[in-house]
Amino acid sequence: MDNLVCREYRPEDVHDLLGIRNAIFPPLTAEQWRSREPAMTASLAYLDGEPVGAIPLDQRPFQAAPGAVIRTVFENAVGTREDMRSKGIGSAMIAAAREFLADRVDMLMVYRGAERSNGYNFYIKSGHRDLIYIRQAVWQPDAGSGEAAVLGLDDLYAEEEAVYAAHLVTYGGYGGFPPRRPGYWREAMTAMIYQVIPQETVYVRYPAVGELRGYLLAGFTSGRYASDTWTVQDAAGEASAVRQCFDTLGHMAAGQDRKVAMHLSHEHPWRELCQSLGFVEGLRGLMIMGQPVRPQELVRQTCTDLDLLSGLRVKAWTPTWDGVLWEDEPVRREVTIEAKDDFLTRLLCRRLDLLRAVEMDLVSVHQGDEATVRRLSAAFPYTPWVYLHMDYV
Repeated sequence: MDNLVCREYRPEDVHDLLGIRNAIFPPLTAEQWRSREPAMTASLAYLDGEPVGAIPLDQRPFQAAPGAVIRTVFENAVGTREDMRSKGIGSAMIAAAREFLADRVDMLMVYRGAERSNGYNFYIKSGHRDLIYIRQAVWQPDAGSGEAAVLGLDDLYAEEEAVYAAHLVTYGGYGGFPPRRPGYWREAMTAMIYQVIPQETVYVRYPAVGELRGYLLAGFTSGRYASDTWTVQDAAGEASAVRQCFDTLGHMAAGQDRKVAMHLSHEHPWRELCQSLGFVEGLRGLMIMGQPVRPQELVRQTCTDLDLLSGLRVKAWTPTWDGVLWEDEPVRREVTIEAKDDFLTRLLCRRLDLLRAVEMDLVSVHQGDEATVRRLSAAFPYTPWVYLHMDYV
């Protein structure tokens, strides 16, 4: 499109950005946006100098596997001016983002749902691939009981060291979320999404007093977006303690005539517990999608041991891209991983068992003997992912 310019957001663009965003999504004020700079940036589109599109970009670290943290941006609130839709502006903004973020970001990522929608297809066409599938499960609790304490967010913030320790008990072997540390919960629960869509939140901890053994964080939207459902956003700790937290939340929800919902993947550590309580799972309706920006840097960050790539030149070929992923001099063997973009993206994010994929003829390795394929598979072992709803942006 002639005279279309796509570039990175600058602080003086705040009203251009919000003019596009707020016409489509729950509105933010300039002060709310500025409070998140410089972690928040955006890809903006201008036609003849007039703003016509915006993609806010949340820069955040992301744990692909324990000890493997990559640099990402999460796209959210993607929008173009109503009279300029379906003209390729969104794709142009994504392409621009890949360029201006190439010196600081390894992947573009997004939380997305509705696989049959135009929005989902937009991300597929722009190069994003599915990395985990999530379904919402809903529970209609009866009167129930529970011995956990129902507290507020300030109580959680006061013991984030203990909350972090409980998190590691449950999720220490998982990827799929921003890495945790003391202080993360306060940052997450004051994110912009909770400013534009207010939420009543409870912190359920067990035991009621004393050393923390398990906790649960849940909330329901209020005001304009009021809901009749408590959504579990985080739960971690010893299994028996977490069960007490669910029982307590269920008892409270039953007394309010509310339901309880939780987002589950097939690898989620609390899936069996939820099933035993009576949660009913729906069809998958949410996924995390990703698009590599710096494949070589992804290799460096997600490989378990670069010595496993010693003496190798590892190339990749997909229907849309080919290049060198890794090279270790002196090169004694050159191999090419031949795969659909979906499988290569999954491999670089530790979401593919390469050995199994080769055995199933989903991926091939040119010039790769069995020993080399096993080395590559060991370098990028499959890692279970879990989605925690408090991370949603």
